[in-house]
Amino acid sequence: MQPLLESMSSNFEKETGITLLISYSASGIIARQIEEGAPIDVFVSAGSNYVDDLTTGSFLRMDSISTFAYGELSLVRPDLPGKAESWFAGAQRIAIANPAIAPYGAAAQQLLESSGMWEDVQPRLVIAESALQAYQFVKAGEVDYAFVPQPLVRMSSSGVVESAPGPAGLGAMPRISYVAAVATLTTQQDHASTFINYLTSSKVKITEYGYDRALGLP
Repeated sequence: MQPLLESMSSNFEKETGITLLISYSASGIIARQIEEGAPIDVFVSAGSNYVDDLTTGSFLRMDSISTFAYGELSLVRPDLPGKAESWFAGAQRIAIANPAIAPYGAAAQQLLESSGMWEDVQPRLVIAESALQAYQFVKAGEVDYAFVPQPLVRMSSSGVVESAPGPAGLGAMPRISYVAAVATLTTQQDHASTFINYLTSSKVKITEYGYDRALGLP
């Protein structure tokens, strides 16, 4: 969510007088930091699994949890001549975010498993630290294909070509939920709640960044 959060932060700070310090990383890494007592006020996660785990461990405030957007997994390849759709089956290097810490990587693994391709593809995988790094790999031409968030493609599609899942032998691309919640140990409860209310409001044009707004939100 880096492009969206960077874009909204200045308006948020002007309207509220609250200064933001945003740390970007894979959702699983941030979840682990929260468990270890890092001074984090708000957790914005791709996928709900880490939020559920943290809530079970009383690391997040139950009444603050808000699913505010959805993003879709996308298969992309470098925008290079002579690379046809059938190329995926013989690709030598395929990037995905680390499934152990990144929801988009976990979704890519599940998609490959359900398509019966996981065992064949696994030896050729390049494991990125995050979905953003996987996208950077494919834009730089360092891999033949990458599974990345579609919002990243919509925001910065130069250098990559989106591949239809059907011709690649894959099923429908899964959707990933985006969830925000206040950390239990925050010392900035009011400011954290203000941030989530702003993030989920109509002031933040989520759809312009490639996301679908969650039902029921303005």
